Amino acid sequence: MSTKSKILEIGSSNCEKSSKTNNPAAYFEFDFEKQMQKILLDGRKPNPPDEDQIERFAATQIMRNGKQYYEFGPDKFKTGVMFSGPSFSPINVLSHVRNRIGKEHWVAENVVQYKKNSMQYMQGIASQALDDESLEIYQYLNFLNERHSK
Repeated sequence: MSTKSKILEIGSSNCEKSSKTNNPAAYFEFDFEKQMQKILLDGRKPNPPDEDQIERFAATQIMRNGKQYYEFGPDKFKTGVMFSGPSFSPINVLSHVRNRIGKEHWVAENVVQYKKNSMQYMQGIASQALDDESLEIYQYLNFLNERHSK
C-alpha cells in the first residue's frame, strides 16, 4: 500500500489535531476554579495559600482519675491529639460537635466526659462536624453562584 493513500485518513494532513475532548466532566476542575474566581475574587487569581493562616479543628483525649475526657477546639493542643482537620471556623465546628453529644456529657464549654474506649466514636463525631462545615461552605458558594448567574 502506498504511503500517500488517504483511504482511512480523516481531515487533511495539514490540519492540527485537537487535544480537547467533548466530555464536559474532563474540564470540571478548571471550569470550577474559573467560576469561583469570578464569583469570589472578581476574576482575579487567588493568592497562594499561606499554611500558617489556615486554622485547624482538633479533638484530644485525656485520661484523669480513671475517667475518659475529650476536648474539642482550635488545634493548639500539645499532646493527645486524636483528630485534626482544616477549618474556616473551629468555633463553628465546636457548635456542631455540641449538637451531636448529649448535654449530660459536657463538663466544660469544650470538654466532655464519656465512657472508656469511645475514641473511635469521638473521632467520628469530630469528622462529621467538619463535614457539616464543608457542606455549609458548599451551600454558600452555590448560593453565590446562583445569585451571580442571574
